[in-house]
Amino acid sequence: MKRVFQATFGASIALACTAAAQVAVEELTIGDTEGPDAVTESKYGVFSHGYYRLGFGSTDGDDFTAFQLDGAAAKYRLGNESDIYGEVSLGYRGEIGSGSDFVAEFMYQGGGDSNALTTGADYDSWEDIAQAYLGIERLGSGALAESFLWAGRRFYRRRDIHMNDFYYENFSGDGIGLENVDLGATHVTAAYFYYDRDDDDMDYQSGTLDLRFHDIALGGSWKGELGLGWTDGQGDDHTGDDGYSVRVHAENTDLAWGEWKNALMYGQGAGIDFDSKGNTEADSGDSRIRLVTQAVYQSSDELETQATAIWQQTEIDGETETWFSTGIRPSYNITKNWGVAFELGYDQVRTEGEDTASLTKATLAPFYSFGKTGYFARPQLRAFATWANWSDEGAITNQEAFGSATDGMSFGLQLEQWW
Repeated sequence: MKRVFQATFGASIALACTAAAQVAVEELTIGDTEGPDAVTESKYGVFSHGYYRLGFGSTDGDDFTAFQLDGAAAKYRLGNESDIYGEVSLGYRGEIGSGSDFVAEFMYQGGGDSNALTTGADYDSWEDIAQAYLGIERLGSGALAESFLWAGRRFYRRRDIHMNDFYYENFSGDGIGLENVDLGATHVTAAYFYYDRDDDDMDYQSGTLDLRFHDIALGGSWKGELGLGWTDGQGDDHTGDDGYSVRVHAENTDLAWGEWKNALMYGQGAGIDFDSKGNTEADSGDSRIRLVTQAVYQSSDELETQATAIWQQTEIDGETETWFSTGIRPSYNITKNWGVAFELGYDQVRTEGEDTASLTKATLAPFYSFGKTGYFARPQLRAFATWANWSDEGAITNQEAFGSATDGMSFGLQLEQWW
């Protein structure tokens, strides 16, 4: 299987198929922080999409440092991103015949430390092939009328929370799959992913099978999804056991006031990370429960607010760690060009036998929106002032930047755009 997959991926490494033309794959996002308008149906011929964020700042008069609680899987991002990041894709879409289309795309991504722009710090750059795959849309009639067959590297039907950039379900990588087979009461999507890392730092390989039953009518405009995953790992650094995950989603993106998405997820063994790589160390007795809720509330064309709450409990080696996170970000356009956003986020990590750690972070960010309004409207040029306070010395991931302090402030500018 590995040899067959490598041959398939090698043939498609310079090409990829865009999910933009897949009407039924609304959950697929492109890039690091895109909004709901990032994916649009492409016409025949060459197309491109991408994302970038550029900025600089200073924290307590020194290098710009992000505030993140140790043990938390994400941080609230407004005025709290000390890196530069970008991605750009080039693709092609054309007719095959009999109602089918051929689509292909290649996406490159990279980033580095924004302090290189202001203090001469090491840029510490990185780059990677983010996507490179081929696909055929609509393989026939009936159940296959809206299907999608693909092979290569993909951002695969990911789910994230924009305000803290948390991809709480991320089965992306090198693989092959068939999506959106219509069975009437539900649609079925299946994919197989292969991960191989064999270098001086790690010897680990895994295969992950992901199966989803989606577009399940729950009443009104609510839709449900059931996801099942199985990960089989091997290699010298695979010290844990194989594992699985079960994910249940209930989402409504067509409410009168906005959208509301919810998830209940359970993983065991290698499946506790809810991704396509698997966890190398988790045993069959290790598990994780994750609850996610997020909503975008549109009060008016000028005022939109995102709010979220996350509760996650992980049991590893008989010890329990609980992460709780909640945040809110209203964004208000005072005029078509000028507005202000405010973000308040709170994270708490409680580890069995240890004191509870917490982090509170608040950001005020006036912005210029280039004539656009709405929470997800981009481009956006923003100034920001961020304040953070944490429970005790050593509670955050970058404590060394603050000495023995338990609070800090950042100021800066950032430009963000997607297309």
